[in-house]
Amino acid sequence: MAEGSFINPYTFVPFPDEPAPRGTPHGHAGNGDLLSGFLQVTITTRTPLLLRDITSRQTDVPRRSDGTPFIPGSALKGAIRSLHETLVGGCLRVFNSDFCPAYRDSSSGEQIGDVRMAIVDEHADENSPPVLRLCEKSGKNASLRLRVKQDKLVQLNDEKALTSGARLDVKFDPGSGAVIEANHNPQGDWVVFITAARPGSSKKPYSAQIRRAPLKPTSQADLVTVSPEVWNRYLLAVAGADDLRTAQLVNRTPGQQTEPVQLGNKTVGHRYLASRKLTPGQPVWAVMNGNEIVALRLGMIWRHLQGEPASERIPPGLRPCTKSDDLCPSCRLFGSAETERDTRERAEQHSYRGHVRFGDATAQGEVTTRKVVLPPLGAPRPGTGQFYLVNDAFESRTTRGRPLREWGSQADADSPRMLRGRKYYWHTKLPDGRATPARGDERVPSNKNMSRSAHVVDQGAVYTARLSFTDIDEQQLGSLLAALQPGCLGGTEAWQHIGGGRPVGYGSCTVEVDEQSSVVWRSSSRYGPAPQPQSVDQSAYVSAFRAWAQATIPSVVEQWDPLISKVLSPDTISDPRKVSYPPGPRSEAADSATPFEFFTYTSGISLKATKYQPAREFPLTSLPKLDSGDQTLPAITDANDEAAQAKKRER
Repeated sequence: MAEGSFINPYTFVPFPDEPAPRGTPHGHAGNGDLLSGFLQVTITTRTPLLLRDITSRQTDVPRRSDGTPFIPGSALKGAIRSLHETLVGGCLRVFNSDFCPAYRDSSSGEQIGDVRMAIVDEHADENSPPVLRLCEKSGKNASLRLRVKQDKLVQLNDEKALTSGARLDVKFDPGSGAVIEANHNPQGDWVVFITAARPGSSKKPYSAQIRRAPLKPTSQADLVTVSPEVWNRYLLAVAGADDLRTAQLVNRTPGQQTEPVQLGNKTVGHRYLASRKLTPGQPVWAVMNGNEIVALRLGMIWRHLQGEPASERIPPGLRPCTKSDDLCPSCRLFGSAETERDTRERAEQHSYRGHVRFGDATAQGEVTTRKVVLPPLGAPRPGTGQFYLVNDAFESRTTRGRPLREWGSQADADSPRMLRGRKYYWHTKLPDGRATPARGDERVPSNKNMSRSAHVVDQGAVYTARLSFTDIDEQQLGSLLAALQPGCLGGTEAWQHIGGGRPVGYGSCTVEVDEQSSVVWRSSSRYGPAPQPQSVDQSAYVSAFRAWAQATIPSVVEQWDPLISKVLSPDTISDPRKVSYPPGPRSEAADSATPFEFFTYTSGISLKATKYQPAREFPLTSLPKLDSGDQTLPAITDANDEAAQAKKRER
């Protein structure tokens, strides 16, 4: 399909056939036969370590009051617990069971319903629905073309900032119904809706929708309160909007509500940024069923929730633990936080305090830090079905309906496709990481608005920390040691990930347990004679864990080697420079790549021919499985896309 290839930064360890059984934890009553003690560990950074400053300054790596860099114990605990859950088949502790992705609506092939423009009258806060004023139905103006074209929008904005929701006086051509004149007027009869310029807008001239304004503000006839159900669906849909990505938010001024929409060097107006709180005077779109609002959108063609929730796409035995007396092995060791409400809305506490405490890891010796520029890094997008779902039965297929990649598409007709597994990032031996792209590298997007700076600790830094444990058994101690040093299970070198920046090669570390400085004793000595600590015999405790695992979770043990050892090995990826997010065609108007086009080209959809482009087939292309010997995916560029070439020849 393309010249060149890339390796996606992350992969998935498949869910085991039989998750670990749940049971009652040891409790904290002080069973004398159990073990207590502490482990002394040494952490060495193998690639730069990215940790956010825990103060409000965000200008340096975390440091103690004396200036010593440190790794917060919470960061260390999160990394170790995550791997422990994989090694023992524990529950998905950090998991949004209710997650359901939102996808952009299609402008063709589906009816978008009775959609009316509405103006926000008031909105107290994001936790309550807004009150809207409905504009006139567009059907009453069937003879008019309710759009203002790009050149007139530019003219209006040059005269005075044209913000979405502005009122206009508009004149239409009596014959064609097209807008021939538009002028600013705060009391005008028409409201303009400014949206973002979508990719490809250079091929189809930009225009803005207009609708006849609501009745006088004193009238109650056009006033409608959005229902809580509709508002909750809106909040779920807006959660995935680009405007709410972290990299966008950090570059925004406090209180900013709008941004200019530019085409080349021309500004057509100012649009409202996607937000969980709407602004009085802001226009939105209401999907109507008679006189009832059934959906709320920030665009006439916007986003829709799709498919079964995430809880239906994982084995039932992996759903987060909810009862303190019925916990997976990881929750029995590290603890579980869960609160439920009964029918009378009274909180019932089902949490369980863990048996392991992680101290901060402090730097030893001189540590070198530096400032780097991170490429765009957004939140995970499980709605990307090519990578996150099991697509075996639909690989390389297409459909004329919703793209097969989408949750709830034809590929889910028989039953919801399962999630691929637990997400892991590849380790790559790159001393500088992959945060700063090489100049001219077409595989890395150049977007200053989404890039941000950060401070990192260089490779080779050494930290030490102490982990205390109380009232655990031999196999639990062995499982903790295995999570700290996973190489002891597969017999190969294994690295950990700590901190942020994993998509660009940061955070790879090794952890070593100092047996001589680590001690263990029987809990019975707590109230008896003075404790008689002994050094920790790692091999004995790991053997106890291995014996328990082989008898209790054999399907998980089968994944230790080669799957888990493969994803933790620093030698799996022979060419680290191939690791990147999907590249895409380069824009003709800007010197940057557009990697998100990859997901269009691999989405599993068949498009009809239009006057703008020929018929096209985009077969569903999935992320390679972890056990595959070849982890590369074909790159997609304008130069080797057959449809793009055909279009150029037509010109």
